[in-house]
Amino acid sequence: MLKIGEFARISQVSIKTLRHYDALGLLRPAHIDPESGYRFYTMDQIVDVVRLLALKDCGFGLEEIGHLLRQHDAFAIESLLRERIATQKDLVATEQARLQRMAARLQQVIATKEDMVFDVALKRTEPITLVGKRGCLASTEEIGPFAVAVVAQLAQAAIAFTRPLIHLYFDGIDDESTSETDERIDLFVGAPVAAIPFALGEFECQRLPDGDQVACVIYRGDYIGIGKAAQALDRWIATSGYRQSGPCREIYHRSPAHTDDPAEYLTEIQSPIVAASVGLTPEEATL
Repeated sequence: MLKIGEFARISQVSIKTLRHYDALGLLRPAHIDPESGYRFYTMDQIVDVVRLLALKDCGFGLEEIGHLLRQHDAFAIESLLRERIATQKDLVATEQARLQRMAARLQQVIATKEDMVFDVALKRTEPITLVGKRGCLASTEEIGPFAVAVVAQLAQAAIAFTRPLIHLYFDGIDDESTSETDERIDLFVGAPVAAIPFALGEFECQRLPDGDQVACVIYRGDYIGIGKAAQALDRWIATSGYRQSGPCREIYHRSPAHTDDPAEYLTEIQSPIVAASVGLTPEEATL
């Protein structure tokens, strides 16, 4: 028989922990002296300690361990281990993605201090139905006039909207044959509506699905510098293990429709994203 102190030394488990295991019924002493109350263990109980510690290291709680030790069921342990492995893999993948985003943020800071104002966040979107018009513009200078014209036409058609105007940029998304040197802008300007009008007429409808994961930045100020925010977002996506999976969105939370002061303009730029490896063949994913 081994006194509790000696057993604790051999098993590398503290006396306090052994008493706790005893109280929980996980590891009872082989003998307790009725007069002194001293606990005694046998050398064979080292096997029980190691099994208990092994299960604990696998992430099982003490209550689960007690249940497994009482059952002596290898199949139950196998089943629970498979579940725990799957859960742990998900946790590791989540933390790896977080680490890659942190590295991207660091690169953003190193690249230019100006990017410090463009904090990138991830969010899930809500479903939105848009009614508006799509056009192919020659340059960014045409975006403003095109948007103003669409808003005027929506008002003329009595299509009311109370939420901010949204721009969708389809550049390089729909047409795979588009040249990288083609500077035309494939733009949809739309108004969020509660229901699609009975007759769309000259307008078209775009539906933004529920639950899309998007990376977003907030840009404050005149639209002259909004390209810098978009570039910062693109760099973040490229270095964070993601790729764009749909049209980039601009949501005009505060625009000329709300204020005459360009410094007060507030625009959210969203880019739908998926993990860079999603949709790729195993060969492509390793490139």
